[in-house]
Amino acid sequence: MPRFLLNRLISMFATVFAVSIVVFLMVRFLPGNVVDVQFGGDATATPGARLEAAKRLGLDGSYAHQYWVWISRIFHGDLGKSLLTQRSIAEIFGSALPVTIELIVLGLAIAVSVAIPLGVISAVRRNSASDYASRVGGLIGLSIPNFWLATLLLIFFSRVFHWVPPLQYVSLFKHPWENLQEFFMPAVAISVFTLAIVMRMVRATMLEVLNLDYVRTARAKGVPRWRVLRKHALRNALIPVVTVVGFEVGVLIGGAAIVEIIFGLPGVGFTLLNAISNRDYPVIQNATLLIATVFVVANTLVDLIYGWLDPRISVT
Repeated sequence: MPRFLLNRLISMFATVFAVSIVVFLMVRFLPGNVVDVQFGGDATATPGARLEAAKRLGLDGSYAHQYWVWISRIFHGDLGKSLLTQRSIAEIFGSALPVTIELIVLGLAIAVSVAIPLGVISAVRRNSASDYASRVGGLIGLSIPNFWLATLLLIFFSRVFHWVPPLQYVSLFKHPWENLQEFFMPAVAISVFTLAIVMRMVRATMLEVLNLDYVRTARAKGVPRWRVLRKHALRNALIPVVTVVGFEVGVLIGGAAIVEIIFGLPGVGFTLLNAISNRDYPVIQNATLLIATVFVVANTLVDLIYGWLDPRISVT
């Protein structure tokens, strides 16, 4: 186990380091920069004024120098400031991160809590009406873009029920009911794709597990059906599902960006897209690095959960 953890940690840091280099270079290759945004296309701006603005914003020097300044500050706990607002990036993320975390957790909870029962029912009642309905629903879920579903939900609830979620973000700890009203539709919108993926995976793995020898043996011994499904079949069928859920965390974070804009949620995705529009390099770099880190950590946790779900898996 210690060797496995060490290997995973090394892999995590190497991945995040590679992502930081790619993000840094891609941001610099975007057409235009924050200096252009600040001058607003002013044709009268002299090269000297533009150079002075670049120095003031820390955009002078080689790319290697700029990258070293950025990374060294991160290791010292300083994420820097927004080039446009001069607001601390740590403060920006401090207000944006709870919004995205809540949205992802709710979306994942909805997807898993609905997908696993549907997948089990679909497998146990193979080729029944409920099985066909679940499979068709899964195909529809895979085909619907989350931003389209989010827009459709807004239109449907506003036209039919004459209700729209609160437009101003409300903390869960201050007003739980208003917060859940605000997050319900966006959480459903980002959960549908993951729900369809997990449901189809649960069905496929359950069908495979139900035909294995140890399941048939348990049935032959007279073990109640619900116990066979819960203790023997489902637990082993969930092993590949955990992998899918781990990868879907990254998908949910990416999908949350557009949905946050549609519903006006000031999360990390909302902040990142605004920073891209304004060429706010430090915010773009740190937000992307944060998303990549969350994705890598989630997949590392997936590997650790394997051993808990199936002791036969040797983690060395």
